[in-house]
Amino acid sequence: MNKRQKQKGLRHNSVFSIHNSQRGLSLVEVVIGTALILLSLTGLTTAYTFYLKAGLKNTDSLKSVFLLQEGVEAVTLLRDDAWSNLSSLTAGTSYYLSWNGTKWVSTTTSALVDSVFTRTIMLDSVYRKNAGNDIVDVSAPDAKTLDANARKLTVTVAWGTASTTQNRKMVTYLTNLFE
Repeated sequence: MNKRQKQKGLRHNSVFSIHNSQRGLSLVEVVIGTALILLSLTGLTTAYTFYLKAGLKNTDSLKSVFLLQEGVEAVTLLRDDAWSNLSSLTAGTSYYLSWNGTKWVSTTTSALVDSVFTRTIMLDSVYRKNAGNDIVDVSAPDAKTLDANARKLTVTVAWGTASTTQNRKMVTYLTNLFE
């Protein structure tokens, strides 16, 4: 065999001339490569679906927090308009907030927010210790007095999923600042 035949990758036999080149892929390499690509795409699609579901779940949770804050602000506006808007409501009763086009109003008629969320407000009486004026629970053994110029506000937002109902609550106190 001469140098020229070695350089071209040819091996010469007296009967056959065999071409010994590595140009091309075998069927096994193509199948393995395709399987790896499909496995990678399947993993990426599964991860995308998982993160999309998690993001949508987080969106509802985030909206609920905004609705809680809006509920507190709406009741504060009711208080700012007139203390009687709050003092006339029955303590321990669930109410709903409704926008009448110009201002917030409280109602006993249930209403969905964004066709998903139910927001309720509840006002409770506030009792203060006779000594020190601290807020205490109605069942506290200390001597206490009903504070007619304060209310405990609890705003609750609930929304349902296919299998469960989620709840968020925010509690604050409102006082009669302007009368």
